[in-house]
Amino acid sequence: MKNLETIAGKPKKNKIVIVLLVLSFLLALVWYLQHHESQKVITNRDVERIPVSVALVSKAAVRDSFSTVGTVEAYREADIFSESQGLVRKVLAEPGNLKKAGEALFVVDDELATARKRKADAHYSQAKRDVERYKNLYSEGAVALSAYESVQLQLEEAEAEFIAATRKYSDTRVKAPFSGIVTSRFVEQGELVQEGKKVAQMVDMMKVKVIIFVPEREIVKFVPGVLLTVTSDLYPRESFSGKVSSVSDKAGRDHTFRVEVVLQNPAKSVFRSGMFARVILMGDAERQAVLVPRVALVSGIRKPELFVVRNGKAFLKPFVAGMELQKQLEVLGGLSVGEGVVISGQNELHDGSDVVIIDQKKNPTEP
Repeated sequence: MKNLETIAGKPKKNKIVIVLLVLSFLLALVWYLQHHESQKVITNRDVERIPVSVALVSKAAVRDSFSTVGTVEAYREADIFSESQGLVRKVLAEPGNLKKAGEALFVVDDELATARKRKADAHYSQAKRDVERYKNLYSEGAVALSAYESVQLQLEEAEAEFIAATRKYSDTRVKAPFSGIVTSRFVEQGELVQEGKKVAQMVDMMKVKVIIFVPEREIVKFVPGVLLTVTSDLYPRESFSGKVSSVSDKAGRDHTFRVEVVLQNPAKSVFRSGMFARVILMGDAERQAVLVPRVALVSGIRKPELFVVRNGKAFLKPFVAGMELQKQLEVLGGLSVGEGVVISGQNELHDGSDVVIIDQKKNPTEP
Protein backbone atom coordinates (compact mmCIF):
# COMPACT_ATOMS: atom_id res chain seq x y z
CA MET A 1 0.00 0.00 0.00
CA LYS A 2 2.80 2.37 0.87
CA ASN A 3 4.49 1.54 -2.41
CA LEU A 4 1.37 2.52 -4.29
CA GLU A 5 1.19 5.90 -2.49
CA THR A 6 4.87 6.53 -3.24
CA ILE A 7 4.37 5.68 -6.88
CA ALA A 8 1.29 7.95 -7.05
CA GLY A 9 3.16 10.90 -5.40
CA LYS A 10 5.99 10.98 -7.93
CA PRO A 11 3.90 12.25 -10.89
CA LYS A 12 2.62 15.10 -8.68
CA LYS A 13 6.17 16.19 -7.89
CA ASN A 14 7.13 16.02 -11.58
CA LYS A 15 4.16 18.21 -12.52
CA ILE A 16 5.18 20.80 -9.93
CA VAL A 17 8.75 20.83 -11.29
CA ILE A 18 7.49 21.17 -14.83
CA VAL A 19 5.21 24.07 -13.85
CA LEU A 20 8.08 25.83 -12.07
CA LEU A 21 10.31 25.38 -15.10
CA VAL A 22 7.64 26.79 -17.42
CA LEU A 23 7.07 29.77 -15.13
CA SER A 24 10.82 30.41 -14.95
CA PHE A 25 11.02 30.29 -18.73
CA LEU A 26 8.13 32.71 -19.13
CA LEU A 27 9.62 35.12 -16.61
CA ALA A 28 12.96 34.96 -18.41
CA LEU A 29 11.25 35.59 -21.74
CA VAL A 30 9.35 38.61 -20.39
CA TRP A 31 12.52 40.04 -18.91
CA TYR A 32 14.37 39.56 -22.20
CA LEU A 33 11.67 41.23 -24.22
CA GLN A 34 11.48 44.20 -21.85
CA HIS A 35 15.24 44.61 -21.80
CA HIS A 36 15.42 44.33 -25.59
CA GLU A 37 12.70 46.99 -26.08
CA SER A 38 14.43 49.40 -23.69
CA GLN A 39 17.70 48.95 -25.56
CA LYS A 40 15.90 49.58 -28.85
CA VAL A 41 14.30 52.78 -27.51
CA ILE A 42 17.68 54.05 -26.31
CA THR A 43 19.23 53.24 -29.67
CA ASN A 44 16.44 55.03 -31.54
CA ARG A 45 16.79 58.07 -29.32
CA ASP A 46 20.51 58.22 -30.03
CA VAL A 47 19.83 57.99 -33.74
CA GLU A 48 17.25 60.83 -33.59
CA ARG A 49 19.66 63.23 -31.88
CA ILE A 50 21.15 65.82 -34.27
CA PRO A 51 24.93 66.35 -34.05
CA VAL A 52 25.90 70.02 -33.53
CA SER A 53 28.93 72.15 -32.78
CA VAL A 54 28.64 74.59 -29.92
CA ALA A 55 30.47 77.75 -28.85
CA LEU A 56 30.19 79.50 -25.52
CA VAL A 57 28.94 83.05 -25.12
CA SER A 58 31.93 85.00 -23.82
CA LYS A 59 32.99 88.41 -22.61
CA ALA A 60 35.83 90.39 -24.20
CA ALA A 61 37.27 93.88 -24.57
CA VAL A 62 36.02 95.71 -27.68
CA ARG A 63 36.13 99.16 -29.19
CA ASP A 64 33.03 100.99 -30.28
CA SER A 65 33.89 100.41 -33.91
CA PHE A 66 31.72 99.77 -36.94
CA SER A 67 32.55 97.68 -39.97
CA THR A 68 30.60 97.13 -43.17
CA VAL A 69 31.20 96.21 -46.81
CA GLY A 70 30.54 98.73 -49.57
CA THR A 71 30.87 99.06 -53.32
CA VAL A 72 33.61 101.08 -55.02
CA GLU A 73 32.49 103.65 -57.59
CA ALA A 74 34.32 106.19 -59.72
CA TYR A 75 34.65 109.62 -58.14
CA ARG A 76 33.11 111.14 -61.27
CA GLU A 77 31.44 109.50 -64.24
CA ALA A 78 29.95 111.24 -67.27
CA ASP A 79 28.41 110.55 -70.65
CA ILE A 80 29.92 112.81 -73.33
CA PHE A 81 27.54 114.35 -75.91
CA SER A 82 28.20 116.19 -79.13
CA GLU A 83 27.05 119.83 -79.13
CA SER A 84 27.60 120.21 -82.86
CA GLN A 85 26.15 118.62 -86.00
CA GLY A 86 28.34 117.25 -88.76
CA LEU A 87 30.74 114.52 -89.82
CA VAL A 88 33.31 113.25 -87.36
CA ARG A 89 36.61 114.31 -88.92
CA LYS A 90 39.00 113.05 -86.23
CA VAL A 91 38.80 110.51 -83.43
CA LEU A 92 41.29 111.36 -80.69
CA ALA A 93 40.09 109.03 -77.94
CA GLU A 94 40.06 105.27 -77.52
CA PRO A 95 38.79 103.24 -74.55
CA GLY A 96 41.50 103.20 -71.90
CA ASN A 97 43.05 106.53 -72.92
CA LEU A 98 43.82 108.99 -70.12
CA LYS A 99 42.65 112.49 -71.07
CA LYS A 100 43.14 115.79 -69.30
CA ALA A 101 40.31 118.24 -68.67
CA GLY A 102 39.64 120.27 -71.83
CA GLU A 103 41.56 117.92 -74.13
CA ALA A 104 39.80 117.13 -77.44
CA LEU A 105 38.22 113.70 -77.85
CA PHE A 106 36.63 114.21 -81.29
CA VAL A 107 36.69 116.85 -84.03
CA VAL A 108 33.40 117.40 -85.87
CA ASP A 109 33.31 119.09 -89.32
CA ASP A 110 34.27 122.70 -88.54
CA GLU A 111 34.46 124.32 -91.98
CA LEU A 112 31.27 126.39 -91.69
CA ALA A 113 31.91 127.15 -88.02
CA THR A 114 35.40 128.40 -88.88
CA ALA A 115 34.05 130.70 -91.64
CA ARG A 116 31.40 132.13 -89.31
CA LYS A 117 33.99 132.73 -86.63
CA ARG A 118 36.27 134.58 -89.05
CA LYS A 119 33.38 136.73 -90.27
CA ALA A 120 32.27 137.55 -86.73
CA ASP A 121 35.87 138.30 -85.76
CA ALA A 122 36.20 140.74 -88.67
CA HIS A 123 32.95 142.53 -87.81
CA TYR A 124 33.94 142.74 -84.18
CA SER A 125 37.35 144.23 -85.00
CA GLN A 126 35.79 146.74 -87.38
CA ALA A 127 33.18 147.73 -84.80
CA LYS A 128 35.89 148.37 -82.19
CA ARG A 129 37.78 150.60 -84.63
CA ASP A 130 34.58 152.51 -85.52
CA VAL A 131 33.84 153.15 -81.87
CA GLU A 132 37.37 154.41 -81.26
CA ARG A 133 37.15 156.74 -84.27
CA TYR A 134 33.70 158.08 -83.39
CA LYS A 135 34.82 158.61 -79.83
CA ASN A 136 37.58 160.95 -81.00
CA LEU A 137 35.23 162.73 -83.40
CA TYR A 138 32.59 163.15 -80.71
CA SER A 139 35.16 164.60 -78.30
CA GLU A 140 36.09 167.16 -80.98
CA GLY A 141 32.42 167.97 -81.64
CA ALA A 142 32.55 166.64 -85.21
CA VAL A 143 29.70 164.11 -84.80
CA ALA A 144 26.49 164.07 -82.86
CA LEU A 145 25.97 162.02 -79.71
CA SER A 146 23.38 159.84 -81.46
CA ALA A 147 25.94 158.79 -84.10
CA TYR A 148 28.45 157.86 -81.39
CA GLU A 149 25.82 155.84 -79.51
CA SER A 150 24.84 154.07 -82.73
CA VAL A 151 28.35 152.74 -83.35
CA GLN A 152 28.55 151.68 -79.69
CA LEU A 153 25.39 149.63 -80.19
CA GLN A 154 26.88 148.08 -83.33
CA LEU A 155 29.95 147.09 -81.29
CA GLU A 156 27.77 145.30 -78.72
CA GLU A 157 25.97 143.40 -81.49
CA ALA A 158 29.27 142.46 -83.15
CA GLU A 159 30.64 141.25 -79.79
CA ALA A 160 27.58 139.03 -79.23
CA GLU A 161 27.92 137.56 -82.73
CA PHE A 162 31.62 136.94 -82.13
CA ILE A 163 30.95 135.13 -78.82
CA ALA A 164 28.25 132.95 -80.45
CA ALA A 165 30.46 132.11 -83.44
CA THR A 166 33.40 131.31 -81.16
CA ARG A 167 31.19 129.00 -79.08
CA LYS A 168 29.94 127.24 -82.21
CA TYR A 169 33.48 126.73 -83.38
CA SER A 170 34.52 125.44 -79.96
CA ASP A 171 31.62 122.97 -79.98
CA THR A 172 33.12 121.23 -83.01
CA ARG A 173 35.78 119.98 -80.58
CA VAL A 174 34.21 117.48 -78.21
CA LYS A 175 36.35 117.91 -75.08
CA ALA A 176 36.90 116.00 -71.86
CA PRO A 177 34.91 117.66 -69.05
CA PHE A 178 37.44 116.47 -66.45
CA SER A 179 40.67 114.52 -66.25
CA GLY A 180 39.89 110.84 -66.48
CA ILE A 181 39.85 107.63 -68.48
CA VAL A 182 37.75 107.01 -71.59
CA THR A 183 35.71 103.87 -70.92
CA SER A 184 33.58 103.75 -74.09
CA ARG A 185 33.46 105.30 -77.56
CA PHE A 186 30.24 105.23 -79.61
CA VAL A 187 31.11 106.90 -82.95
CA GLU A 188 33.63 106.32 -85.72
CA GLN A 189 35.51 108.66 -88.02
CA GLY A 190 33.31 109.78 -90.93
CA GLU A 191 30.07 109.13 -89.03
CA LEU A 192 27.41 111.83 -89.06
CA VAL A 193 26.45 113.02 -85.61
CA GLN A 194 23.59 115.22 -84.47
CA GLU A 195 23.50 117.68 -81.59
CA GLY A 196 22.89 115.79 -78.36
CA LYS A 197 24.23 112.43 -79.58
CA LYS A 198 26.22 110.45 -76.99
CA VAL A 199 29.71 109.90 -78.34
CA ALA A 200 31.76 108.62 -75.38
CA GLN A 201 31.86 107.89 -71.68
CA MET A 202 34.52 108.84 -69.12
CA VAL A 203 35.32 108.13 -65.48
CA ASP A 204 37.59 109.89 -63.02
CA MET A 205 39.45 107.22 -61.03
CA MET A 206 42.06 109.50 -59.46
CA LYS A 207 39.75 109.33 -56.46
CA VAL A 208 37.12 106.69 -55.72
CA LYS A 209 33.95 106.58 -53.66
CA VAL A 210 32.97 103.66 -51.45
CA ILE A 211 29.20 103.54 -51.06
CA ILE A 212 28.08 102.01 -47.75
CA PHE A 213 24.73 101.75 -45.97
CA VAL A 214 24.79 102.48 -42.24
CA PRO A 215 22.02 101.46 -39.79
CA GLU A 216 20.27 104.23 -37.92
CA ARG A 217 21.80 103.30 -34.55
CA GLU A 218 25.28 103.99 -35.98
CA ILE A 219 24.60 106.95 -38.28
CA VAL A 220 25.36 109.59 -35.61
CA LYS A 221 29.04 108.57 -35.85
CA PHE A 222 29.19 109.35 -39.58
CA VAL A 223 29.48 113.06 -40.31
CA PRO A 224 31.27 114.68 -43.27
CA GLY A 225 35.02 114.83 -42.66
CA VAL A 226 35.29 111.80 -40.34
CA LEU A 227 38.34 109.66 -41.16
CA LEU A 228 37.77 105.95 -41.80
CA THR A 229 39.90 102.91 -42.59
CA VAL A 230 39.29 101.10 -45.89
CA THR A 231 40.51 97.57 -46.62
CA SER A 232 40.07 95.12 -49.48
CA ASP A 233 40.33 91.35 -49.75
CA LEU A 234 42.32 91.96 -52.94
CA TYR A 235 45.05 93.69 -50.89
CA PRO A 236 44.82 91.90 -47.50
CA ARG A 237 48.04 93.39 -46.08
CA GLU A 238 47.21 97.02 -46.86
CA SER A 239 44.85 99.57 -45.38
CA PHE A 240 43.82 102.93 -46.80
CA SER A 241 42.49 106.16 -45.36
CA GLY A 242 39.13 107.52 -46.47
CA LYS A 243 36.91 110.40 -45.46
CA VAL A 244 33.14 110.71 -45.23
CA SER A 245 32.06 113.09 -48.01
CA SER A 246 28.27 112.93 -47.77
CA VAL A 247 25.51 111.35 -45.70
CA SER A 248 21.96 110.88 -46.93
CA ASP A 249 19.24 112.60 -44.91
CA LYS A 250 16.68 109.94 -45.81
CA ALA A 251 16.76 106.27 -44.78
CA GLY A 252 15.73 103.42 -47.03
CA ARG A 253 13.09 100.83 -46.29
CA ASP A 254 15.63 98.81 -44.32
CA HIS A 255 16.34 101.82 -42.05
CA THR A 256 19.86 102.37 -43.39
CA PHE A 257 21.41 105.60 -44.66
CA ARG A 258 23.59 105.95 -47.76
CA VAL A 259 27.09 107.21 -46.96
CA GLU A 260 29.84 108.10 -49.44
CA VAL A 261 33.47 107.63 -48.40
CA VAL A 262 36.11 109.24 -50.63
CA LEU A 263 39.75 108.17 -50.83
CA GLN A 264 42.68 108.68 -53.17
CA ASN A 265 43.09 105.79 -55.60
CA PRO A 266 46.60 104.47 -54.82
CA ALA A 267 49.02 104.01 -57.70
CA LYS A 268 50.01 100.42 -56.83
CA SER A 269 46.90 98.97 -55.21
CA VAL A 270 44.34 100.25 -57.68
CA PHE A 271 40.64 100.22 -56.83
CA ARG A 272 38.31 99.68 -59.76
CA SER A 273 34.67 100.60 -60.09
CA GLY A 274 32.42 97.76 -58.94
CA MET A 275 34.89 96.21 -56.47
CA PHE A 276 33.98 95.48 -52.85
CA ALA A 277 35.77 97.22 -49.98
CA ARG A 278 35.37 97.12 -46.21
CA VAL A 279 34.96 100.40 -44.34
CA ILE A 280 35.91 100.47 -40.64
CA LEU A 281 35.21 103.18 -38.08
CA MET A 282 37.45 102.64 -35.06
CA GLY A 283 36.46 103.78 -31.58
CA ASP A 284 38.80 105.54 -29.14
CA ALA A 285 38.44 103.50 -25.93
CA GLU A 286 37.96 99.84 -25.05
CA ARG A 287 35.11 98.40 -23.00
CA GLN A 288 33.89 94.95 -21.93
CA ALA A 289 31.12 93.41 -24.02
CA VAL A 290 29.27 90.08 -24.24
CA LEU A 291 29.95 88.46 -27.62
CA VAL A 292 28.47 85.64 -29.65
CA PRO A 293 29.79 84.17 -32.94
CA ARG A 294 28.09 85.67 -35.97
CA VAL A 295 27.75 82.21 -37.59
CA ALA A 296 25.30 81.22 -34.83
CA LEU A 297 22.60 83.43 -36.36
CA VAL A 298 19.70 81.59 -37.98
CA SER A 299 18.01 84.77 -39.22
CA GLY A 300 19.00 88.26 -40.29
CA ILE A 301 20.59 90.88 -38.08
CA ARG A 302 17.32 92.85 -38.01
CA LYS A 303 15.65 90.04 -36.02
CA PRO A 304 18.53 88.05 -34.50
CA GLU A 305 17.83 84.50 -33.27
CA LEU A 306 20.00 81.48 -32.47
CA PHE A 307 19.81 78.04 -30.85
CA VAL A 308 20.86 77.61 -27.21
CA VAL A 309 21.71 74.09 -25.98
CA ARG A 310 20.38 73.03 -22.58
CA ASN A 311 20.17 69.47 -21.20
CA GLY A 312 20.61 67.84 -24.58
CA LYS A 313 18.02 70.01 -26.34
CA ALA A 314 18.31 73.02 -28.63
CA PHE A 315 15.96 75.94 -28.03
CA LEU A 316 15.45 78.81 -30.49
CA LYS A 317 16.05 82.06 -28.64
CA PRO A 318 15.88 85.70 -29.79
CA PHE A 319 18.35 88.21 -28.39
CA VAL A 320 19.17 91.90 -28.64
CA ALA A 321 22.17 92.56 -30.90
CA GLY A 322 24.44 95.53 -30.52
CA MET A 323 27.63 96.42 -32.36
CA GLU A 324 28.54 94.35 -35.41
CA LEU A 325 32.11 93.06 -35.56
CA GLN A 326 33.74 91.08 -38.33
CA LYS A 327 33.09 87.60 -36.85
CA GLN A 328 31.25 88.49 -33.65
CA LEU A 329 28.07 90.22 -32.54
CA GLU A 330 27.65 92.18 -29.35
CA VAL A 331 24.84 90.91 -27.12
CA LEU A 332 22.84 93.62 -25.35
CA GLY A 333 20.27 91.28 -23.86
CA GLY A 334 18.77 87.79 -23.97
CA LEU A 335 21.95 85.72 -23.50
CA SER A 336 24.32 85.09 -20.59
CA VAL A 337 28.06 84.47 -20.53
CA GLY A 338 28.80 80.72 -20.61
CA GLU A 339 25.68 79.64 -22.48
CA GLY A 340 26.30 77.24 -25.35
CA VAL A 341 25.04 78.36 -28.77
CA VAL A 342 24.93 76.21 -31.90
CA ILE A 343 27.41 77.32 -34.57
CA SER A 344 27.14 74.29 -36.89
CA GLY A 345 24.17 72.07 -37.71
CA GLN A 346 21.47 74.62 -36.91
CA ASN A 347 19.88 74.21 -40.34
CA GLU A 348 18.53 70.82 -39.23
CA LEU A 349 17.12 72.06 -35.93
CA HIS A 350 13.76 73.23 -34.73
CA ASP A 351 12.79 74.55 -31.33
CA GLY A 352 13.21 71.73 -28.79
CA SER A 353 15.22 69.35 -31.00
CA ASP A 354 17.29 66.64 -29.30
CA VAL A 355 20.98 67.23 -30.01
CA VAL A 356 24.32 65.64 -29.33
CA ILE A 357 27.36 67.91 -29.02
CA ILE A 358 30.23 66.69 -31.21
CA ASP A 359 32.44 69.75 -30.79
CA GLN A 360 32.52 72.57 -28.25
CA LYS A 361 34.57 75.68 -28.87
CA LYS A 362 35.29 78.59 -26.62
CA ASN A 363 34.39 81.90 -28.17
CA PRO A 364 37.69 83.80 -28.70
CA THR A 365 38.38 86.58 -26.25
CA GLU A 366 39.16 89.00 -29.06
CA PRO A 367 36.58 89.71 -31.77
